[in-house]
Amino acid sequence: MYNPENRQYILKNSLGISYHVYFEEGRGLCIRMLSDSKIWSRGYVLDKSAINDFAAALDKNDVFHFFYQTRDGSLNYGHGMHGQIETRPVLNSRDPVPWTKHVSLILLEKATVFFYVLRYQSRHIISMQTIQNGKLSRPVAIDYVENACYRSIADHEGKCHLFYAGSDGLKNHLYHRTMKEDLTGFNPPERIFSTEFSLGSVSATCTGGNKIHVSFGVSGDGFYEILYKNLAGDREAISLYKGENAPGHSGLVCSGGTVYFFRAADGNLYFRSSENDGQDWTNEAPYPIGNNIVCFSYASNHKDENIFPGEIPGNFTRGYKLAFLEQDRIKPVNVKKPQTSTETEILNGLETKILQLQKHLDNIQNNIQKEFDNLQNELTKLWLTQKSFEKKLIYLDGLYAELQDRILYEPEENKCNKKIPPSYSSESFHSLPAAEEISREDA
Repeated sequence: MYNPENRQYILKNSLGISYHVYFEEGRGLCIRMLSDSKIWSRGYVLDKSAINDFAAALDKNDVFHFFYQTRDGSLNYGHGMHGQIETRPVLNSRDPVPWTKHVSLILLEKATVFFYVLRYQSRHIISMQTIQNGKLSRPVAIDYVENACYRSIADHEGKCHLFYAGSDGLKNHLYHRTMKEDLTGFNPPERIFSTEFSLGSVSATCTGGNKIHVSFGVSGDGFYEILYKNLAGDREAISLYKGENAPGHSGLVCSGGTVYFFRAADGNLYFRSSENDGQDWTNEAPYPIGNNIVCFSYASNHKDENIFPGEIPGNFTRGYKLAFLEQDRIKPVNVKKPQTSTETEILNGLETKILQLQKHLDNIQNNIQKEFDNLQNELTKLWLTQKSFEKKLIYLDGLYAELQDRILYEPEENKCNKKIPPSYSSESFHSLPAAEEISREDA
């Protein structure tokens, strides 16, 4: 089941090597690497005291950064590469019992920026700290936030943007703020949208023209809606989903100049796309990605990929598979094309068959992967057994060589002075019958 609270980070460096950063119960915060044969290595523990409240990022030099909460409620920061990891405290906790602080991490050219949510008098405050030239700043309270709902991104020009839901007591508002040039705080907020209903599920992305796109959820008694707005335009927010059923988790992805809207609900993935910066959108259609959809946060330094870093649905098929990045991207029906009911039924039937075939193929691939993993485990066991026997043979060979040396170099007098065993003493030889006696007895 798609769960944004159980986010998995996939970071691909400039050489095309992918790393998976994740939380594992009983082991803490871990990282592992994907091999050329699409097999994940065993996870290396970054911090066993970490809980499932963390963020990770990759800078332009392929240095890995991560920000996380520990079991005592404190916030720590780590960075490094090639297994050389350094960590340092960011904020100590007064409450020894951890609770989700919704941490996030933004890498700017001159600073590393940390965001987190704290509780104050039954309300939540979004706060920030920075590290510049190795110096950690003091915590800065930005604003009260409703339902811990916020999103932070850095655009293509390196400017940090913050989106969050707040309230003035009369209405709920979606705010947008940009960071000051000196990185000490944020400029005054701009209201993007206001409503008397609840706000949630904020997502933002950036296209090649450095245009910011944002989507957010609005909900009330018996209705749910996902709205979208291009901050570079003057158009009102438009609806991408509206219905009586909850839309599931939703978000925006920018890939190859196309903006994708997705929502994950009931184990399925649905999407719409726009190739003209949100002016026109296709109809919603299912995306055939298969089973076990996972919430990934993805960033890549690989030159062949043109994708804005952010949240992307996917799964762990053959290492991992991300939506909207395949060469043969599935395009839903365009809203401008009117269709007859018969054409719609045929198209829906084809889409259903494609989705079923994709799921069947994914199941086959998963079974093959499981069999391959089992084979790998058996080969590993055989290899370990072989190494054990090799060690025993080396030990026995050493004992044999030592015994030969003793026999070869033992002094002659020691050999002569050795006592003859009782069964072969001179008395025993004299008691044996003579040859003529034996022949006489035989006769």
